[in-house]
Amino acid sequence: MAWISCVGEKGGAETLMIECLRVLDRSRFRPEVIQLRPGPLETMLRDLDVTVHVLEMHRMREVHRVAGAILGIRRLVRDRHLRLLHSNGFRAHAYGGLAAALSGVAEVWTTHTVEQPGWSTSAILAIPTAQVLANCPRTQAYFEGRGKPTSLVWPGVNRSVLEAAAARTDRADLANRYRLDPGRRWVTVGARLQRFKGQDHFLRALARVLPNRPDLHGIVVGGSLFDLESAYQRELRELAQELGLEGRVTFTGFIPDADVAGLLAASTLVVHPALEEDFGLTVAEAQMLGIPVVAYATVGPAVILLPGETGWLVPVGDQSGLAATLDEALGSPQRLREFGACGRERVERLFGAASQARRTEEIYEAALGSVGSRSS
Repeated sequence: MAWISCVGEKGGAETLMIECLRVLDRSRFRPEVIQLRPGPLETMLRDLDVTVHVLEMHRMREVHRVAGAILGIRRLVRDRHLRLLHSNGFRAHAYGGLAAALSGVAEVWTTHTVEQPGWSTSAILAIPTAQVLANCPRTQAYFEGRGKPTSLVWPGVNRSVLEAAAARTDRADLANRYRLDPGRRWVTVGARLQRFKGQDHFLRALARVLPNRPDLHGIVVGGSLFDLESAYQRELRELAQELGLEGRVTFTGFIPDADVAGLLAASTLVVHPALEEDFGLTVAEAQMLGIPVVAYATVGPAVILLPGETGWLVPVGDQSGLAATLDEALGSPQRLREFGACGRERVERLFGAASQARRTEEIYEAALGSVGSRSS
């Protein structure tokens, strides 16, 4: 079987794929990946002992090259004796779904968000698939409402991988590397820098809390992914200066995964102020590391967090509420410890990578069975 990836960089969708491939039962499935553009994702996948095929980069509006890529995937299906394609994302289904139909093999399709109406959305939705794997209840409802056979499969979080990554560096190393004050408590946001992720809300909340919490240091982890909203990072730095946060907040940019895990694990609290979020990988990863989270009550965090037990939820966009909740959380070290421990247990039980991979394997088997029954 082979996953179809439209990108060559690692974002949230690619992290989901990587964690599934990491724990996939190799005695039942021989995974490969077909990358539709080159990039560092190829090396990450090869490190997992996954065969990677990189096709020539193109744009979806280049219809003849899209057709060539679909035919290239069909050739790989034949030459590699693939029986199943797994399209990772909405655009990937345009390639995987059509290539599977042309080849007479099964296709499943992981979706990461609801889609805006339009002719291209309608065209991609018309491509058949054996099963949609939705990453949250909202996405599940959207695709079910459009007549697609849909199952809920959460993005998996791997505790052993996270803990091993965090253990590769200690707090003193991180403080030295990113010029952080090791004597202060760290409050961290981790997400790509796009406006809907709400890093500006975090900065405003931090500015309100700092006068009462002089022992805090804010950390903004992430950069502009796929060149989206590349000016936002500059705007955030300018906002930090306007708010008087010089020396009290650090922008790390993109950093190695081990350092991300290390910073999360060394933080007192993680904040996730996204204004729209179907899952929220940072929320789950922080909790898996035993660190409590304050988040806006968007779709994913509202499922991952249990208010009053594993973290704090704030009405979406309520910046005053975010600051007040942040101040409240930081004022209760005992609750921080208790919420961290409860959050770790819950995330491992409900969102562990192994359990989500087993669910994915069941869907694979059903999809393969449906193709067999049609051909018999």
